[in-house]
Amino acid sequence: MNTRQYNLVIGGLTLFIALLLFVLVTFNRDDFLFSESDYEEEIETRDAAGYEDGVSLVRLARKDQDASGIEVTELTLMRHQAEYQLFGEILDITGLLELRERWITLSNGDRAKAVEETHLADAYKRASLLFEDRQNISRRELMESEYQLNAVRTYRLNLRRNLASLKHSMNATWGAEVGAWLLDEYSQNFKSLVTQQSSLIRVFVRNISLSDNGISTVDIAPVGFPTRKISARYVSEAPGAQLGTGAADKFFMADAQMPTGTRVIVSLSANSEGVSGVFIPDEAVLWHSGKPWVFKRLSDGVFARFEIEADVDLGLGWFEVNAFVPGDQIVVSGAQLLLSEELKYQIRNENED
Repeated sequence: MNTRQYNLVIGGLTLFIALLLFVLVTFNRDDFLFSESDYEEEIETRDAAGYEDGVSLVRLARKDQDASGIEVTELTLMRHQAEYQLFGEILDITGLLELRERWITLSNGDRAKAVEETHLADAYKRASLLFEDRQNISRRELMESEYQLNAVRTYRLNLRRNLASLKHSMNATWGAEVGAWLLDEYSQNFKSLVTQQSSLIRVFVRNISLSDNGISTVDIAPVGFPTRKISARYVSEAPGAQLGTGAADKFFMADAQMPTGTRVIVSLSANSEGVSGVFIPDEAVLWHSGKPWVFKRLSDGVFARFEIEADVDLGLGWFEVNAFVPGDQIVVSGAQLLLSEELKYQIRNENED
């Protein structure tokens, strides 16, 4: 190899090495081109977060808060009525009519026999006097009179037992309140059901006490038309809870005729007393690790992140009763920046360890 060829090879290798250095510097300039001021800023950022009593804190001076757009708001007391929705069914009152008819039949029979018993008792009393005083009637006639009286009394005794059994059946099936309607021939509630001016609803109640929440009226609407609400008033407990309801059902009555068997949605929110808590606006909530969090200002320039446990979404925010109280100051703007500062500190700690 002569000198000229040798120089060409050396020149080509030199050019190739220079090109490699250029590519290396170009793609890694962020690692090479740092200044002392950048190093000092990183140290300052590290000091902006820390732990105290097991709580991760983020500290920002007032000027840094203003520059970062950190804004807070103070929570105020709020009362929220829990939205309970139950289901129910418009009942067929044919069974009520049959019980009422049987009751009337037995009652009329008892009244008729009561009149007959009175006449037979008087007749037996007269027969006894005649037989004892002058024996104007035979013993056989006296015994016949006594037999007729005892027969009527036995018949009435059976009638009263049947009436008692029927009353027990009414109470077992419909409860004492509705059963009382059947016994009262002047009952306006029963009359309104028969004339189809009202409807009787069985509400399937689960995990809520109506009496504890002061609920005496509810709004009901057909499942297919949930906006067509009408008011219904509480009547009584519904005995013999149906399988799968999980609790004692309730009877309600609405002053409107609805088709038998209609499934209805029952809303209790308008009647429940409500719970005290605070309103957390959506802009204050940030999601991290699949959970909702809110930054609270503990003191001037000191912030901490707390998980919220609210399960009531109000559309524009959350109703919270556990993690926060009225008077707490929460971050509504800049929460993501605070989270970034907190996570930076945690990452640096892990790297140092």
